[in-house]
Amino acid sequence: MKRFLVVLFLLSSFFASSQPVETYVKSSSEPWRYGLRGGVSYDGVSLQQGVEYKFGYKLGLVAEKRLVYNLYFQPAMTFHKKGYAFEQRFHSKGDVDAMVIELAANLLLKFGDARLGKGFYIGVSPYVSFGVGGKTKVEDLRNTDDNWGVIEDNSFSLHRMRTMDIGFLLGIGYDFNHSYEIGAYYCMGLQSTLRTANFMWRGFQLNLSYFF
Repeated sequence: MKRFLVVLFLLSSFFASSQPVETYVKSSSEPWRYGLRGGVSYDGVSLQQGVEYKFGYKLGLVAEKRLVYNLYFQPAMTFHKKGYAFEQRFHSKGDVDAMVIELAANLLLKFGDARLGKGFYIGVSPYVSFGVGGKTKVEDLRNTDDNWGVIEDNSFSLHRMRTMDIGFLLGIGYDFNHSYEIGAYYCMGLQSTLRTANFMWRGFQLNLSYFF
């Protein structure tokens, strides 16, 4: 995580220093743009040992509004299927699938030619997500009379994960033109996912957006 933040800072410094200074302010009178977003993710949690990341996907809607200069506001609403597997040696192992609705409020700094809509950007996005489905399967590995075997339950329930999650998405990306945009993000959840343990969502996302 520290290496990712250092690279992000160095890239932003390089792109910022290499851009010409505009002589007038780009006002917020430019219209909103709307589009579609899809992508893949590689998700896990902040366990130190025994966690296995799993691939997922995202589908949803995105909008964009230029605020001032090269600062943009880019809210998005996506359906995100994610999950992870875990194993605690001699105790239990499990497989978690989660389906959430994610609301993100992304702030972007774009570098490049605004007339062509082409260039690199960096972004930070607070998000909130709400669990809407998924299953969790847990197997007891203990060799005792208390072994309860295999249990399958809803991922979002009183005995499993919390319904709501909050956190940040940090990333970099590239505008190809006024229509297509690609972005790579690191997900850092700030709230414990489980009601009985203290670890948060972590993951990597690759998104492709198309604006009408």
